[in-house]
Amino acid sequence: MTSAIQGGTQGGNTVGIGELATRTGLPVKTIRYYSDIGLLPECGRSPGGHRRYAADALPRLRLIQRLRALGTPIAAIAAVMAGERSLAELVTRELDAIQEQLREATWRREVLRALDDCPGPERLRRLAVLAGVGSPDDAHDRLVRYWHWALPADLPHRLAQAVIDGAVPAPPAAPTTANVLAYGELHAVATAEDRRRQPQPHQVGDVASFYAGLLDACGLAGEALVSGCPDLRAEALDHFVRAYARIGGHDDTPAFRARLRARFRRGTRAGSFSLRYWRQAFAVTGETPRPSAASGRGHLAAPLAALHHQIAGLPLTADTL
Repeated sequence: MTSAIQGGTQGGNTVGIGELATRTGLPVKTIRYYSDIGLLPECGRSPGGHRRYAADALPRLRLIQRLRALGTPIAAIAAVMAGERSLAELVTRELDAIQEQLREATWRREVLRALDDCPGPERLRRLAVLAGVGSPDDAHDRLVRYWHWALPADLPHRLAQAVIDGAVPAPPAAPTTANVLAYGELHAVATAEDRRRQPQPHQVGDVASFYAGLLDACGLAGEALVSGCPDLRAEALDHFVRAYARIGGHDDTPAFRARLRARFRRGTRAGSFSLRYWRQAFAVTGETPRPSAASGRGHLAAPLAALHHQIAGLPLTADTL
């Protein structure tokens, strides 16, 4: 062959834009555009003023062509062509971007399903709740801010962070309609005018000890939910009751447990802030935590549901938490 690609007979070891168009099937104007934006730099001009390209232009152009065929953005291709990012890194980043787009599309689909499958008055109520969420990640951040406001200001940072992580579920990566509704309701509870602060130091005793005890109890209760072990279940309840007894300056006696049982049963009334919050958190996270999620975001919902159930004698469901 006598082409510039093979032997460089036209302009030395360079190739013209027409030859590149012939070899790749790309229009000349497309190749010219890639040159103008720096993806395929020219190495000079012919005596007649035509663009000339280095010998490696063909493989570079084919790489650009194939990446564009996959819908890869020009900016991402430019980073690869400039050596700022490897092809493997580009693939990883693009995959992450697609996963995020799928997550957003799935969330929106379930929002629309939640609005579609209900009577008119309920549709208007749901619309107000779900519109308040906006982006699920923004809603998560507002839930985190609520707990920072609600917890005692002098609670040790690591303990406060553990409570917040456990109390605020992450937006589900593959949500159902029920998940989306529950997350919307959870956000509405935490941002409503009647939202509650947690007991402050001037109201109760050692709050740090109280929250540490609750976390210990919930950790055991979560293990019991996964394993089904009755001994762990009983141990979790003992930790839970002792935390409440200590904060009030009481001993863990049958009389105290009877008072605590009555207190938790009163807390199941429809207007209870605690009931509304944890019911929706429980609906988001599910009844039984995964073994790997024992300390993940929102992990307190199911264990607290189980402990409420044990004390108040209620079924372990989102409707009765």
